Amino acid sequence: MCSSSLSVAKESFFLLAPLELLRSEDVKNITSIEELKKVKIDQQFIRYCIGEYKPAIITDNLFSFFRFTEKQAYLIIIDKRIDSTSELQRYNFYGLLDTYGKGKIVISSSTLTSEQIKKSINLTNVLINQGQAFILELFQLHTDYDESQDWWMHDVIYEIIVASYQDSNNDGIGDIQGLRQRLDYIQSLGVNTIWLTPIYTSPWKDYGYDISNFCDIDSRFGTLDDFRILIDDVHSRQMRIIIDFVPNHTSNEHPWFQAALHNDPKYIDYYIWHKGKNNGKELPTNWLGASGQRMWTFSSERNMYYLHQFLDCQPDLNFRNENVLDEIEKIFRFWLDMGIDGFRVDAVRHLIENDQYHDEPLSKDAKDMDPNIMYVAYDHTESADQSGSYELVQRWRKFLDKYAYENNRNYIVLITEAYTVDIKKVMRYFGNNREEHGSDIPINFLITYYLDKDENEKHGLELDKVLSDWQSNLPEYAWSNWCLGSHDSHRITSRLPSKELIDGFYMLLLLQSGTALIYYGDEIGMCDRPFTLANSDEIVDITAFNYGEKYFDKMIRDRQRTPMQWTSQEANAGFTSSTVKPFLPLSDTWHELNVEQQQNALRSHLKLFQQLVKLRQQAPFYGGYQKKVIATKELYAFIRWLDTNIYLIVININKKGHDPIINDFTKLLKCQNKELFGEVIARSCNILDDSLIGKEGNQINLNNLILQSSEAIVLKLLTYPSNISFCQQ
Repeated sequence: MCSSSLSVAKESFFLLAPLELLRSEDVKNITSIEELKKVKIDQQFIRYCIGEYKPAIITDNLFSFFRFTEKQAYLIIIDKRIDSTSELQRYNFYGLLDTYGKGKIVISSSTLTSEQIKKSINLTNVLINQGQAFILELFQLHTDYDESQDWWMHDVIYEIIVASYQDSNNDGIGDIQGLRQRLDYIQSLGVNTIWLTPIYTSPWKDYGYDISNFCDIDSRFGTLDDFRILIDDVHSRQMRIIIDFVPNHTSNEHPWFQAALHNDPKYIDYYIWHKGKNNGKELPTNWLGASGQRMWTFSSERNMYYLHQFLDCQPDLNFRNENVLDEIEKIFRFWLDMGIDGFRVDAVRHLIENDQYHDEPLSKDAKDMDPNIMYVAYDHTESADQSGSYELVQRWRKFLDKYAYENNRNYIVLITEAYTVDIKKVMRYFGNNREEHGSDIPINFLITYYLDKDENEKHGLELDKVLSDWQSNLPEYAWSNWCLGSHDSHRITSRLPSKELIDGFYMLLLLQSGTALIYYGDEIGMCDRPFTLANSDEIVDITAFNYGEKYFDKMIRDRQRTPMQWTSQEANAGFTSSTVKPFLPLSDTWHELNVEQQQNALRSHLKLFQQLVKLRQQAPFYGGYQKKVIATKELYAFIRWLDTNIYLIVININKKGHDPIINDFTKLLKCQNKELFGEVIARSCNILDDSLIGKEGNQINLNNLILQSSEAIVLKLLTYPSNISFCQQ
């Protein structure tokens, strides 16, 4: 380990690479191959010149490579820039060498403090100044966990609609103080990161996604002081808080839009305006928005149309205006200065449109859809996933990196929502390459899309296709993520072939490699509440009225946004007082499906969820290998392993009434022994206690594993990965 006073000439770092493999451009700006041949390697460097050599990231500005053996690895990084005005540069080395994910500086070309030397560096986020060179000793993610840098990869992220979580002042709507009252519960889940949907000042025509002031808290939720106290409470528990950020549009009541309507020259170009076709008699384009309305609304004040990709009360901002970009960064800074740990950026695929304003073609599947209201009836070639949207995400990631560096902040996460089934478009939000980083977590909605399929398609082979599509398209430098649902999709329990399958899907969510995102209430298996047009006074999601009777049931989002179900012992499930009408009616299931009931039960969905969250924080679930074992219509199974530990997760996808599934996993895993045993670690709630797999700790012969319909199990194999040929393939 180098000391705080030690600095080393950059030329010396090149000597750790085989000189015969170096090219003149590799050492350009620093030295020459001829000069290097004259230099004798420093004694302190010899210990790092080990085993094999492997190039890492090599560009005009950077030369980097690995030296490694089976048990030890080093990453050597040399920045070749000579311009002293060069900016801080971020590189992502994750995935280049086996499962290494962390590093610590052992030698540097510049003087470092003892704190800098001890600091653990996440390989997804290596920040390099002009002219720096250093050697990192590499570690596995799980052996060198650093909460300040790795939290977003390690944690479960828990999405909360504050309005639906806990009412503290008996007005029927959840609020910040109510959320504070429930932090003990959230922490008991093992969840360390909460994500809040919008709580900004808003007319609340779209659940707060219509924002009239980006830098204040809506009074229905509390005050800025309340929010500051919440942040302090969260941080005092070593937890994190992320907020929804909605840059695509504002409310039409926002002062910027009101100024634009009155032709204020500063704000006119904050939004997107068009005179329309045929002297304003026709809309500028045929574009249909995501809320069942055409994207253009006529403004009599300006005698022009304004663009809105969502409701007509949500005018789109113009991100070709540099002043708008500056405003957005000011908003980021406002919340970061308050202590926010990251942002989930909404609707990023809608940020930029093609300014040539061409019409969009109908989708090949549009024949069964009403093209006047259904967004999916069109191929959105002009108004979604434009190159400028990806560039904006990269710009914001760079802004957050710079802010964290300059303010000595822990890692600030950037999550993006791009609701599209085109997986390649989603993957682009990760960034272009290892130098041009975008979103840390472009949310993976593929399991959600799977659950939207017809009942006869919700089987293991289709599930395998969905999971494999994500994994095969994931860039090697990207960190994966999984979610089961959100505020925009019906409750997972209401969409599964069998409600009992929720436990198996917890295992998919929590035990696959990557960050897990969970929607409030899904941890107890909350269900949708039906709404009808006949009871329109119950409806908050006014967007649903745009779709008419034919599509209403499919499109209304109130059904998955009902208040959290805390207890059956109090009126309104403990969400608000008995004398108050909740802003949304509760689901009819709250008497038998609630937190208190599941906390008191011997076994429950909630207790299994807590158990799996705890399990996922260990190797091999955090940072280990993953591989599918078998996928059939009835069954899905995969393994996770690292070092000496190997786990098998098996899920029977069938509904009740089917025959049990019997498999020989000794054969499937190509075990070198004639028999293979596994210890039961966790099992779904529908597995009977008196069955062979009914208790944790039971040891099961895997030559003949039997699972009944909708059962799921986690087994620790009582052997080493080296004895499982399947792991070596």
